[in-house]
Amino acid sequence: MLAGQDRPATTGMTLSAVAMATVSARAADLDQRLGLQVPAGRSVARLIDTASGQTVDEVTDLDPHGKPVAISRFDLSGQLVSSVRLGYAATLGRAVSAPAAVTAARKILASVGIQAAGSPAATARATGGWLVRWVRLIVGVPVPSDGVSVQLAAGGSFHSIVRTEHPLAAVPPNTIDQARIRVLAEARLDLWLKADVRGLASVSSLGLAWVAPNDTFGDPLPAGPAGSLRLAWVVRVAISGALADRAAGLELAFDAGDGQPLGGDVLE
Repeated sequence: MLAGQDRPATTGMTLSAVAMATVSARAADLDQRLGLQVPAGRSVARLIDTASGQTVDEVTDLDPHGKPVAISRFDLSGQLVSSVRLGYAATLGRAVSAPAAVTAARKILASVGIQAAGSPAATARATGGWLVRWVRLIVGVPVPSDGVSVQLAAGGSFHSIVRTEHPLAAVPPNTIDQARIRVLAEARLDLWLKADVRGLASVSSLGLAWVAPNDTFGDPLPAGPAGSLRLAWVVRVAISGALADRAAGLELAFDAGDGQPLGGDVLE
C-alpha cells in the first residue's frame, strides 16, 4: 500500500447507500486536506483485509476514463488507515533535505489529524523521494510493525500515508522484575534439558517487547481477542556444543505482568 502496489488480498462486504455517501464525503475531505485534485468519480467498498483481519472502507478516486488515481482506506470509526496517490513519480521536484522531509511529513499528518509522537526516521528512497516513519511506542516499548509512515516525492509533496496499529492487551499495572523472569526462564530450561547438556544453554539477554503469543513450546494461549499483542519479557537463550547442532538459540516469552509463558521461538 505504501508505494501504491502489492495491495493485500481482500474480501468484499455489502455497504448501504447511506454509508457509501458518508465514506465518500470523508474521502473528499481527505483529498482536500492533502491538496489532491477533485477526481472525476469515486468508488466505495467495504473490505476485510485478509492480511490484517481489519475491516476497512476503501475509496478509489477515478480519472475521467475510470482509471484509479488514488486509494484511501478508513477504519469503521472513520480514522484514516492509509492513502496513496497512484502513478506518482517520486523523483518529481527538486530534492529536499532529510530535516525538510520530516517537516513536510509532520505538516501532512497535522492536516489529516494524525498524531505521531517521538522522533521519526527519514530514509531516502532508491527511486527518489523520502520515507518518514514514526514507530509506535507504548510504555516506551516499540510495537512491532506499528506506527505511521509518510512517503514523499523528492520535492516534499505527498505520495502516501500508512497508519498501522495492532490491537494490544491492557498494560499490566505492575511489571515483574528481571530477576524473577530469569528464574522462570532457567526453570523451563531445567525442565526441558537433561543434566548432561543443561550447561550448554544459558540466558544471554532479556528485555520487554510486545509479542503475539504462540504455542511453539506447547503453552496454552491466553484469553483475549485473536491477534492481540501482549507486553512480555523476551528472554534470549544462547546454546552451544551438541545443542548448537539443532538450533542457534531460543527465545522465551513471559507475560510482563504475571509471568505466564507466552511461547517464543527456536532460532536457526
